[in-house]
Amino acid sequence: MNPVDPIRATIVCLLFFLLPHQTHAEEPYPPPEVRADQAGALLSARQVELDALAARLLRTPTMQEQLRYVEALYASDAQGKTPVGKATIGRAAQSIATAAIHYAIGEATRDEGRPFALWTCKAPYRLDALEAARSGYGIENPDNVYRNFMIDGNSRYEIHGKVTPPGPAEQHFELRDGIPGMNALQPEGGQLLAGLRSDRMQIAGDGTFTITVDGEPANGRPNHIQLPSRENFMLIVRDLFTDWSVQNPIALEIEQLSPPVSARPHTEESIAARAAEILAKIARFWVDWDNSFVYSAPANALRAPRIRGVGRGMSSGGHFAIADDEALVLTLDALGARSMGVQLTDPWGVAYEYVHRSSSLNNAQAEANADGTYTFVIAVRDPGVNNWLDPQGYGAGMMAVRWQSLPGDPAPQRGIRDVRRVKLGELAGNLPQETHYLSAEERAQQRLGRIAHYSRRLTE
Repeated sequence: MNPVDPIRATIVCLLFFLLPHQTHAEEPYPPPEVRADQAGALLSARQVELDALAARLLRTPTMQEQLRYVEALYASDAQGKTPVGKATIGRAAQSIATAAIHYAIGEATRDEGRPFALWTCKAPYRLDALEAARSGYGIENPDNVYRNFMIDGNSRYEIHGKVTPPGPAEQHFELRDGIPGMNALQPEGGQLLAGLRSDRMQIAGDGTFTITVDGEPANGRPNHIQLPSRENFMLIVRDLFTDWSVQNPIALEIEQLSPPVSARPHTEESIAARAAEILAKIARFWVDWDNSFVYSAPANALRAPRIRGVGRGMSSGGHFAIADDEALVLTLDALGARSMGVQLTDPWGVAYEYVHRSSSLNNAQAEANADGTYTFVIAVRDPGVNNWLDPQGYGAGMMAVRWQSLPGDPAPQRGIRDVRRVKLGELAGNLPQETHYLSAEERAQQRLGRIAHYSRRLTE
């Protein structure tokens, strides 16, 4: 928020007292816990230091005021007037606010000449006294480990990586024109400039690799990303997991080979102010994006899949609205993709609980039909099927389907076989004969396994 805007500040203060207030720190599920001596590659000392900084910044008056503004923005939107939209305003606002803080921290590390691949868009966790908040927005994918670093277009970088087998199904590097949601409205939330996929990279036998990033052509250098100009950019790194129970994140270190043109130190106050500025822009952007690309279509349908840029595969999406006695049944074809996943979010695009509940499933976690397709069931109440997409007890939200690491030329029109809304009492007749049903004990074991499998990201 611009601190010199007294009218807006007054409106925010009034809305703070008029709107139903939600406690942002309240999480219905205990976050995974890890001790410092157990922390793995993702929870390096620097990551924990910056997560602690993010926790402090979230509590500052600057960010709390901006958080109230986002809550008011959401409440004024059509989704904010629905029961589910209203109930999820608090968690969604905090989640995107934490992501905005991570972006501001990333810019600070860039300006100080200390680049770092910051893990963001992740579930909350506890490490000793640190309680790291949930972060995410824009229909984030729980199958991904997201790491971002901000690039000074005048500098040269090397990214050093090490794969510990079994590694992710894919690691993808995506160069963007800036923070998603800070520029013009478009389907990908910004302009995708270049990409690099692990299956097309040179990786040594011991799992190590180096990626060069600068403004020059590759000139024979393998694993190169060329910067198109001397402006600032953002690099998003995604480790894509299919089998959460065994796959390991790839260790990354960023080396800046040339000093920044003008290194600028930052204070916590200046980072909080920048985070508030980022939050104001991306919160409005994603409300507009949702209304333009999601809620403009009928509920309980998936749009035709589209090919994504820079080697990102294919995607589809939509929104669902079902009663407690209904289910939405999706039958999908993986098309040979190493990863096909379905993700559910709240009406604001923040993933429903995915550590303790199965709000997302991929083709390694789900069971296939006899013909090789996959049938998923979205239902408020447990329908007993193995492939239940659990919307955390809510009957509305967004859904996304992503096909990644596709072989050859994909056939988008074959990806979605069927979408139908049915009564729970009629569900069995609308499912394949070979559908696997779980007992209450088996469901509990499935959930415990999911918690354990996600928690590996903190310790491996």
